[in-house]
Amino acid sequence: MNLRTILVSSSVLCLLAAGNAAAQEQLSFNIDHGLVTLDAENVTVDKVLARWIQVTGLNVVSKSGQRSDIPVSLHVQGVPEREALRMVLRDLSGYIMGERVEQATGIVKVDRLVILTQSAPRPSDALPPSMRVPPAPVVDIVPHDESEVPTELAPRVNQ
Repeated sequence: MNLRTILVSSSVLCLLAAGNAAAQEQLSFNIDHGLVTLDAENVTVDKVLARWIQVTGLNVVSKSGQRSDIPVSLHVQGVPEREALRMVLRDLSGYIMGERVEQATGIVKVDRLVILTQSAPRPSDALPPSMRVPPAPVVDIVPHDESEVPTELAPRVNQ
């Protein structure tokens, strides 16, 4: 091999290694006196929630039964637990949080989380345009006199 081939191949390997380093997952989670410090880089919502459960004992129920592979990149420091959890869950279709107050400290903690099913189909689940049924046309009924008013739309009331 000549020097030029070696240089080109080594630069390609360096670029590939840099791309892999940028795509690596990184997760750090800490909660102190109800304030969350979270550093997540290219980590799925499921992995963040798994760490949250491990550290706090959060009880999570998913109504859809599906895993969330949405990647999250988030860096927060000293944020109340409820707000930090909202930031993590912002791309999900819906959720309900339950809180409790610790008697000893008075700190409000999130102890229950229900992740709801999707309210709209994902784009990949939607029908292609060729299979969609167009909506029925809207017809305005404008009578010129009272004799043209359809009786089923304007019933008579006995007086």
